[in-house]
Amino acid sequence: MDKIDILELLKKHKEGTASKEEVEFLHAYYDLFDAKEDVLAAMDPADITALKQSIRAGIDAQIAATEPAVVRSINTRYKWLAAASVLLLFSIATFVFISRKPANETASVKNEPTVSPVVNDIAPGTNQAVLTLADGTVIALDDKANGVISEQQGAVVKKAADGHVLYASNEKAAAVINTISTPNGGQYRLTLADGTNVWLNAASSITFPTAFTSATREVKITGEAYFEVAKDKQHPFKVISENQVIEVLGTHFNVNTYNDEPAEKTTLLEGSVKVSRNSTSNKETATKILVPGQQSLLHRSKASIRVQSADTEEAVAWKNGYFKFDRVDIQTIMRQVARWYNVEIEYRGGISDDVFVGKIARSENVSGVLRILALSKIKTAVEGRKIIVINQ
Repeated sequence: MDKIDILELLKKHKEGTASKEEVEFLHAYYDLFDAKEDVLAAMDPADITALKQSIRAGIDAQIAATEPAVVRSINTRYKWLAAASVLLLFSIATFVFISRKPANETASVKNEPTVSPVVNDIAPGTNQAVLTLADGTVIALDDKANGVISEQQGAVVKKAADGHVLYASNEKAAAVINTISTPNGGQYRLTLADGTNVWLNAASSITFPTAFTSATREVKITGEAYFEVAKDKQHPFKVISENQVIEVLGTHFNVNTYNDEPAEKTTLLEGSVKVSRNSTSNKETATKILVPGQQSLLHRSKASIRVQSADTEEAVAWKNGYFKFDRVDIQTIMRQVARWYNVEIEYRGGISDDVFVGKIARSENVSGVLRILALSKIKTAVEGRKIIVINQ
């Protein structure tokens, strides 16, 4: 489906001739109107405004409806995935679910709470982190003004105009250890003394020297981080987590080591990396070499490291400001929601085994995310900082 097809579909909706599936498609892609690309340039501005209001009203009516939800077959949904693949290029908030149940099965309605509007909305995470210096001093980075934050034995720490932290050291600088940590609901970017750029996701940390004075450049991480490593063939760069060691010379890659995820994932975008099991884990040593577009999976209960093709966009979506899911279950989605919105997740009535495809901006309040989930027949309720997922 190209832009002409989209415009034809919008015209049919305006004239009232769109089919039920076409109307549902437009409802699911309501955020098309917020896309940066000028998809609707051929339409009159007044018509765009009126159409937007009409579609939004349809969304609200669909979410408020209480009739039984029909679980669509995977084949029906794939028709719309073809169209979704085009719209996703425009960073539209989308969500489609793919049922694992038989195509003719209808979800039964139980005595579950109805979905209520989110009264006390929850804001998304922000750029926030704490810096722990070698002497134990703790500095809240989001509270600091731009400029010099600290000077440690020849190494200077500065906060740049865009808010990220930069390390610089002279030739005589002594290496002391610092740690930057993000809370749930936080993210941060820093530049190490060698010029390596690091982005930390929520609930993550990196421990590193203020100056690189050894034969290897070593850092330790928890949680998730994206690296753009400065090239230095004479000094290999190592990223060490609880279960693995990643060795590179100069490359771009993402590392996900959250303890609540089933495996540690390393996704390579550029260059090459060697992934090894951390020998301190007392398991059999395993090593794999990755090329761009590949991802390694290290399951904590297994000695081997598995390599597979990667969706690199999905792996770094968090760093680029959105969630992206490709055939993942609701638990995978809600783990990311929990970390970014700093909320607790509770499941009632069992856990759905449906899988989902979608893309949602991380700048949305939690109500925006839950609205999109509701379009995919996922009922939720919010109690304080707890999100309750209700399985019918």
